[in-house]
Amino acid sequence: MYPASRILSRAVASFPDRPALIDGDIRLSYRALGERVNRLANALCDMGLKRGDRVAILDWNSHRYAEAYYACAVAGLTFLPLNSRLAAPELEYIFNDSDARAVLMSEPFLDVYEVVRSKAPSLEFSIGMGLEKAPSGFYDYEAMLSSASPDATPADTGVDDTIQIYYTSGTTGDPKGVCLTNGNVFWCGVDCTTTMDFRLGSVWLHSAPMFHLADAMAFWAVPMVGGTQVCVHFQPDRVLELIEKERVTITSLPATLIALIANHSDTSKYDLSSLTQIMYGGSPTPLGVLQKAEQMFPSDMFMHSYGITETTGIACCLQPADHDLTLGPDGIHRAASCGVPSPLIDRRVVDGDDKDVPVGEIGEVVFGGPKIMKEYWRKPEVTAETLRGGWYHTGDIGYLDETGHLYLVDRKKDMIISGAENVYSVEVENVLSTHPAVMEVAVIGIPHELWGEQVHAVVVRRDGYADTTDADILNYCRGRIAGYKIPKSLSFIEGPLPTTGPGKVAKRRLRDPYWEGVTRQI
Repeated sequence: MYPASRILSRAVASFPDRPALIDGDIRLSYRALGERVNRLANALCDMGLKRGDRVAILDWNSHRYAEAYYACAVAGLTFLPLNSRLAAPELEYIFNDSDARAVLMSEPFLDVYEVVRSKAPSLEFSIGMGLEKAPSGFYDYEAMLSSASPDATPADTGVDDTIQIYYTSGTTGDPKGVCLTNGNVFWCGVDCTTTMDFRLGSVWLHSAPMFHLADAMAFWAVPMVGGTQVCVHFQPDRVLELIEKERVTITSLPATLIALIANHSDTSKYDLSSLTQIMYGGSPTPLGVLQKAEQMFPSDMFMHSYGITETTGIACCLQPADHDLTLGPDGIHRAASCGVPSPLIDRRVVDGDDKDVPVGEIGEVVFGGPKIMKEYWRKPEVTAETLRGGWYHTGDIGYLDETGHLYLVDRKKDMIISGAENVYSVEVENVLSTHPAVMEVAVIGIPHELWGEQVHAVVVRRDGYADTTDADILNYCRGRIAGYKIPKSLSFIEGPLPTTGPGKVAKRRLRDPYWEGVTRQI
């Protein structure tokens, strides 16, 4: 095992002239990519950034995004990928919680950044990527690279040093920073190459957002085998065009994106024969989506992944052989599982005393192994509770069958997965509850054919607010939370909300009627 900074440098040494990264007209060999990464690493250090400093990024999928990933590892900086859909208050919290000193960003994010900038005193350096006209005080990305040395000595970081922080939504309302180490991402790369169809000549399409670990894990796996990475900002037509043009062999698509492609009317005009594997997951997958997808691609091409940021990507995978829906009820049942653990993950299902439960009995899913996160950033109590006994406690509820396949029956408390985005209901409830018309509110996930789930709010109105409409309340959320967290639907009920105990809302009672008769893969 070696630090993440050496993953790319070893690839440069082993495959210097092989294609490494493609982004539109930009085509970089491993030698050229390594040089640009070294220049960026040196430029960041020349600014005065020091080992461990946090460097954030706001960008669509691009070659510069990948360069920043690698450069921060080389420089010993901690990389902070930001969800591009976050609202200004959410970004403000992350900047201030992480004390990020620098941010790299492209044109689409300038407006939201200008709102946040004055409220994030730790931010000293703003770096514009591909800006037509950089605002005052911004550094120009390409100018930085042109003036920096192409030779770099990787920082002396250890395998247990944090090199990335991914912020996830939290059950308390505040996002938590998941700290991933050199060791975590190294083993993530190894795990991917052994679990998925990575080999010399593999071409990975970054079609899911690079700020998602389900996509970003390829940054470490692909160089290990001398493969090629192709960047795209998702549009069905563009994805299909690039699969044909660049002879893409493997990609990761949230179930929602598979649905968009599967419902696309012009797929027949593309040559998609280069594809060997599609990994999917990220949201509950309706059976109908899988059936449509298997009409377009062979079933032996699909691999479902169940992973969590805290497990540095894949925790369990359902292999292609388990996707044969033609086998009737047995095939459908197996296809609804999360599969078996990836090679570098230990998996258990435990009771309230953290003791293993028998096969077929329901308990909490816990994971162990070298891919488990180091800690939550500046949250020692939460870390201790979550990693108790050396096992990561997911909060997900499930059971094992006699073959070791994992089935989930419920997920982390109050979490909704909509379009591969995690939404914790308490975040949304905290905003909705400040509306003057809202006396009580519960936020749940209900079925959606495309997104897997959609965010739905159940509201009890205060006396005197009978004329308040659902639109009034939903519009109130805009600008306060990210758009994907805003409920897509709302229902009013007479109070109080149902409870299972003192002060605890029985969300399952609210949720179950919507899911009756719906087969889904979690």
